[in-house]
Amino acid sequence: MSKIRDYQQQVQDVIERGINTVEKQHKNLAERPFELAEKVEKQAKSYSVTSVRSKHDDYANTAYEALRVWNKRLGDYADNLIGRFDSEAAQTQQKAEQQSSSEAQTSGQKQASGAKKGTGGAKKQTESQASA
Repeated sequence: MSKIRDYQQQVQDVIERGINTVEKQHKNLAERPFELAEKVEKQAKSYSVTSVRSKHDDYANTAYEALRVWNKRLGDYADNLIGRFDSEAAQTQQKAEQQSSSEAQTSGQKQASGAKKGTGGAKKQTESQASA
């Protein structure tokens, strides 16, 4: 039975050393955050919750208003660029329509001219057949 008690004691010693190691590591890790919390606590006593909230609200309002102004400026800039592109596109489309219209008129004139020539040619051909 003494061997079993020896094993029991060894297991308990191993567990005790593990607990001690974990405890030491935990205290070392927790030390810095608690030091910072104590420092903040000392400094925070000079501020009331109302004054801290007021400062927060002022800073937040200033930041969001600056973002809104920036967004408005960005929107105006984008609107200006889009206006330029729309204007150029309208001019290009107008030129294309004028060119298309001009080409259609020229084509129509050529067709009308060809029809006149064709009629005249048929007349001459009929006259030459009649005289023969």
